[in-house]
Amino acid sequence: MIDLRSDTVTKPDKDILQEALEAELGDDEYGEDPTVNHLQKKCSQLLGFEDALFVSSGLMGNQVSLLIHNTPGSEVITTSDSHIKNYEHGAASFLSRVQFREVEHENGIINIDEIATTFEKSKVNKPNIKTIAVENTHLASGGSIVPYEHIKNIYELSQELNVNLHIDGARVWHAILQEKSSLNYGSVCDSLTFCFSKALGAPIGSMLLGSKEFIKDAREYRKILGGGTRQVGVIASMANKALDKRQRLLEDHLKAKHVYMDLVDKKNENVEFNVKYQDTNMVFLEFENNQIANKFIEKLKNQKVLSGLINKNTVRLVFHKDIVDDDLEVIKEAIYSSS
Repeated sequence: MIDLRSDTVTKPDKDILQEALEAELGDDEYGEDPTVNHLQKKCSQLLGFEDALFVSSGLMGNQVSLLIHNTPGSEVITTSDSHIKNYEHGAASFLSRVQFREVEHENGIINIDEIATTFEKSKVNKPNIKTIAVENTHLASGGSIVPYEHIKNIYELSQELNVNLHIDGARVWHAILQEKSSLNYGSVCDSLTFCFSKALGAPIGSMLLGSKEFIKDAREYRKILGGGTRQVGVIASMANKALDKRQRLLEDHLKAKHVYMDLVDKKNENVEFNVKYQDTNMVFLEFENNQIANKFIEKLKNQKVLSGLINKNTVRLVFHKDIVDDDLEVIKEAIYSSS
């Protein structure tokens, strides 16, 4: 099977697995695992933060951030289709007891003036806004990139408003490498999380970054949520090796672009979908309705190509390291014969 459902389906290469066998270990609850400590320091230095904390998942990183940045009953500004709002099993309402204030966006880019207006309206008989959450890359928009300079502008506004800016950067390396922007995210947000298990090729883990005081609090919340670990350097060693291979993500962008361009070139009146590509590793096929989209998914599956829905009418194809060049022709033929 060629699996395009997500880049989370990637399996670690043998050299990544070898790292786990050779990792130097200690007890991370005591802060004594040298492999974890090395990875945390490496990530904080790479992205310009004071400190970092290795967590089991992006969801944990996001939710720990909300617990620190907010108070019960407060609000978080985010897009209506953000991951932190829609795809984390209601964790924010369950754990932080916050709610989300939706704002309009274009490909994940929130209008600065709308943030200011929304904040102003919240001053009378509405919950206090404590946090702005930006997702980069923006999954629901096809993996679109929120430009670094735009995030910088949002952060400047957040400081004026005295609210926090959190970046759900599950796939932020896609944005960094494609945009060739500054790595200094520590100067443009209060916290950021990114995943090692999405596309980078590690089996488990995410990194949460922030100030020293923020990470001190994050360590406590991680423990409360059951995320404290012991010889976790076994996992962190694989994450470290996968991070060193991050330039390879650009190959996934090229795979997605190759399929997208071919679909655009050969599209005719008989094709049932509109195709969308946002310069990273995803291609979206937008159908007229859910029934047609589901039939298309089944047809692809019959040709040994797995895909999935991102919303009721849109099929998502996610390209990753385990998709080889020969697979691309199979994928294209499966799409043409299924539409």
